[in-house]
Amino acid sequence: MAEQQPGHGDLFEPRMPEVETPPNIENVFAEARKVAYGANATERDPRQVVVVTPGRMLMLQPCPPPGSMPKSAVSQIEKLASPKVKRKIAVIGYTELRAVTSDLGRAIPFFGLLSGMAYIGHSVWVFEGHQSALAAGCHDADLLIVDSAMVPHLAPDWQKMASAEKPALQIYVHDRATHGLRRAG
Repeated sequence: MAEQQPGHGDLFEPRMPEVETPPNIENVFAEARKVAYGANATERDPRQVVVVTPGRMLMLQPCPPPGSMPKSAVSQIEKLASPKVKRKIAVIGYTELRAVTSDLGRAIPFFGLLSGMAYIGHSVWVFEGHQSALAAGCHDADLLIVDSAMVPHLAPDWQKMASAEKPALQIYVHDRATHGLRRAG
């Protein structure tokens, strides 16, 4: 049975959550990128995926400890994003706080892939893609991965807004039905 959220139906049904719109949104994402780049990583406390919540808090999701992922899983991730060139990966996903704290993998079904990308050395941060945060959330990214279930909830010109600073930004959509990535366009 699906958990219900008052006024929104199924807690895990992707939608655009209500977001805080602080005047310093660029600072929020600058801190998220700093942590995602590994500024706080140590051998004991490995790299992390940073989830920027709609309330603009940073949720740090540690990757598996170094050397703990099966080689077969690592090689699959390396085929998608080679670790030879460290990528800065922004992700638009369903980040409603109750959903991600209840079951992160259900809220963001491809979170394992994101964690694996951070595990092999890429910087990964996730946010909901709200129009008020889209430019700041994509600032400095080389790659943008968008949850297919969030696309209908984004601004009509979201791709243009996301790549305004960096026209060469690569944009991919993660298809929830096939679990595959396809180039947006």
